[in-house]
Amino acid sequence: MFKRINKQHQLELTYDLEELTRGYTIVDTSIGPLGEVCVLAVNKVPNREEGMFPPTKTNEGHDYKAIIISTGNIREIILNNQRWNYHFIQTIERENILLVCARSNLYENGTFDNNAKVFDSEGNLLREFLLGDGIQSLYVTKENKIWTSYFDEGIFGNYGWTDPIGQYGLRAWDSDGEELYKYPNIEQQFISDCYALNVVSDEEVWFYFYTDFELGKYHNGKIEYITPGVDGSDGFTVYKDYLFFRGGYSEHDKYILFQEIPNNKLKRVSNLELIDETKNPIKANHISCRGPLLLITTGTKIYITHLKDIIAGL
Repeated sequence: MFKRINKQHQLELTYDLEELTRGYTIVDTSIGPLGEVCVLAVNKVPNREEGMFPPTKTNEGHDYKAIIISTGNIREIILNNQRWNYHFIQTIERENILLVCARSNLYENGTFDNNAKVFDSEGNLLREFLLGDGIQSLYVTKENKIWTSYFDEGIFGNYGWTDPIGQYGLRAWDSDGEELYKYPNIEQQFISDCYALNVVSDEEVWFYFYTDFELGKYHNGKIEYITPGVDGSDGFTVYKDYLFFRGGYSEHDKYILFQEIPNNKLKRVSNLELIDETKNPIKANHISCRGPLLLITTGTKIYITHLKDIIAGL
């Protein structure tokens, strides 16, 4: 895919969470609905079942720390002795946090795992509800709408689900887990695995999906599609008529800048590599994309960049 890197773009360190996460391992970092940085860390990462499948619940309790960083303010929320294996964190209703497990079991007796939990700023559980098994990405909007996308097991069924919640590939919920939207997963643009999601606002949501690696744009109830010509990317940002994709599969730490041209097509502008303050390539452990913002976590370091700055540096 990459014949050569046209340019390197240097990022300045935004935060180093070494002290705040000492004794913990970061499991998720994301950009919240108001631009805040949401960090979830656990004292011990739960073991996978059979070395492959992440459990929804654990036999032993784990201690989680949620860190919410906004301009001039850092909040820490401690959640001790949790028996749920959380994978996602977002703020919701401004002061509360939403923690979600990627997996949810449907049991033979008809009960299931409510894999979404809302906590207050003191760590008290306020409510819980089901968002389905096999969640790939999750974002909350300013109006507290929850958008979820799903990978293949959540779409076709596993963990006991024969009529899976995630069969539509992309869904939206209110803050109590009541359905607001489901993607019409039709044959022509069928989502069998939603690789990346970018929630700009309540009425603008971009999603990149397999089988044909198309890019969908949901805007005010209508959907348009673009074929970017990138296979296996796991994140992208959008700004005006530009899109900035992570490379596919084995090239995730390389990036492609595209510009939209007429007839829903993209023109490749540049291939880039992002480097840190020491001018070394940045290798991401976690990424989060919201609108034009890209958040990269490597170890305990967080870098945030706006797509307009990347464009300006060309």
